[in-house]
Amino acid sequence: MIRSCIVRRFASALVPMLCTLGVSGACSSEPRPPSLVGSGAQPSPEEGGGSTSSAGDAGSAGLSAAGEGDDGASGAAGESGGPATAFGGGAGTVPSVRPSCDPRATWSAAASVSKVSSTAAEVLLALTPDELDLAFLRDGALFVAHRPDALAPFSSGDAVSIPAGWTAAHGASLSADGRRLVLVSDPDQKKLGELTRSSRGNAFSAIIDTSAFLAINQDSDFTRRVYASPVVSAGDDQLFFNSSLDAYSTIVVSSRTAAGSFGAPKTLSAAVFDGNDGKRRLPTGVSADGLTLFYFNEESAEEEARWRATSSVDSPLYDMLSLGGRRAATPNSACDRLYSTSSGDVVVEQD
Repeated sequence: MIRSCIVRRFASALVPMLCTLGVSGACSSEPRPPSLVGSGAQPSPEEGGGSTSSAGDAGSAGLSAAGEGDDGASGAAGESGGPATAFGGGAGTVPSVRPSCDPRATWSAAASVSKVSSTAAEVLLALTPDELDLAFLRDGALFVAHRPDALAPFSSGDAVSIPAGWTAAHGASLSADGRRLVLVSDPDQKKLGELTRSSRGNAFSAIIDTSAFLAINQDSDFTRRVYASPVVSAGDDQLFFNSSLDAYSTIVVSSRTAAGSFGAPKTLSAAVFDGNDGKRRLPTGVSADGLTLFYFNEESAEEEARWRATSSVDSPLYDMLSLGGRRAATPNSACDRLYSTSSGDVVVEQD
């Protein structure tokens, strides 16, 4: 009864706001959720690999929109993504400027991303805000797919060679221009670095550049913290990632300095993203306006999102929206399409 009242109170307060999307846990050891594609009810929790003939196809963004639900965002296509939306308490204030991501968005018509999804098992890692580049794992190998415009189908993806001592298994992030790909060191997870390319049409270099992350990597040397799930903001000025020490973890953020490198990480919203017993909060996406963060919660085994009043690193994130069983959810720049991983496919939904 109390929770129901809280949900209705927050839903009423947030009606004017525009949409929130989910971020996922490609790095999580939890089993993946059932497919969102072509199902009005939750299938078996056993996730198969690859597309099936019954799955919808989304080489372009042509998906049908759906109406708003009474109590917030749909968990998935055909109300299949999990329990009803719930808003939790948190520090901060409702922003005076509408965020581009609407907590009341109703995501529907999940369809496999054509050519990216295959008979292999794919896991979404990152999407550029303009939807032109998409990084993903295919049977554990790193690929990046490109397309000339957001209405065209993606390519099937080009394999990216990862230098020894680095991996995409702990997460990866594309810069907004698609020319930099942030990775985590392996097996120590104590460094961040990036592969670069001169243009979107060229291959990524085979050499990791750590120069932009020296302060972050030095902080790990002193604190013994390990990193996972990096996400670069659309403005290329903030970098979100999980920072862990033994069984404790939290989400931190680093700001790009005038010199072009990222500064030492600082805690993002004290206590809000704390995880214990090895249960992390793993960033998976951030809205183009920087007001909404998407992340996978290993404790609840659900995708979640939170908002803040401004894009400042000091602005705390407040009420939480559950996005149910999605994994690795990330939005486009307009926040009207949501990409995620489902049953070994990369899928897209439309509000």
